[in-house]
Amino acid sequence: MRLNDIMHYLVAIGEVPVREKAIKEFEHLVGALGYERYCIFNEPKPIENPDQLILASNWTAEWTERYVAKKHISNDPTIKYLLKTNSSFSWAQAVASYEDHLNFRRMQKMMQDGRAHGLVHGHIFPIFGRNGLIGAATLGGPDEVDLSPMEIMQLETAVRVTYFKLLAFNGTMQADKVGQGNDIVLTHREVQALSYMADGMTSPEIAEVLKVAPTTIDWYGSSVQEKLGARNRIHAVAIAIRRGLLA
Repeated sequence: MRLNDIMHYLVAIGEVPVREKAIKEFEHLVGALGYERYCIFNEPKPIENPDQLILASNWTAEWTERYVAKKHISNDPTIKYLLKTNSSFSWAQAVASYEDHLNFRRMQKMMQDGRAHGLVHGHIFPIFGRNGLIGAATLGGPDEVDLSPMEIMQLETAVRVTYFKLLAFNGTMQADKVGQGNDIVLTHREVQALSYMADGMTSPEIAEVLKVAPTTIDWYGSSVQEKLGARNRIHAVAIAIRRGLLA
């Protein structure tokens, strides 16, 4: 059902004529997936007021003001983890990765402050351009949302489309500056194989369609993973979609 919600959104977002409608559609998707809060923002940078990075958000005014006033961005483990990863992750995953960090207690206090404002569980979805990270969306709330690998992959696409849509509505030239492509080049056959992998097909099934040996499909898969720096096929598909290499 959630995959249907995301696919419906991807169709709808392409038709919206104004920013307010795009945000309304995104908020509907967020709610349908089980999240209460979201924030879409540009790449975190050391600026005085991180509120300036936000493109769209339904954080409460109280939490936004507190986050800025307490300078939480400097101790936010989800932001720190965002700056070093190349895939989506849960807030819990980010916190756990810093258990041995010198400032772990400060990070814990920051997250405890968020929980006091109803931000207990959540996920972050990075957005990449030609030269790396350009933005992200964080989705969360009091309840944990368990996403399948396919749902994560599709939601990454939805977040990316929304981000560039908002940039366009804001009249900024950043959308042209960051671009939606990159310098990675996949062959026609690699794209074909990856596309079928995105549909959940196995190597023998893809080989039958493309009229090649299953070992050839495995070779395509390995080549794509190496080019994209992916851990596995699912990760390769996610990266390819996120970077505009796969529709």
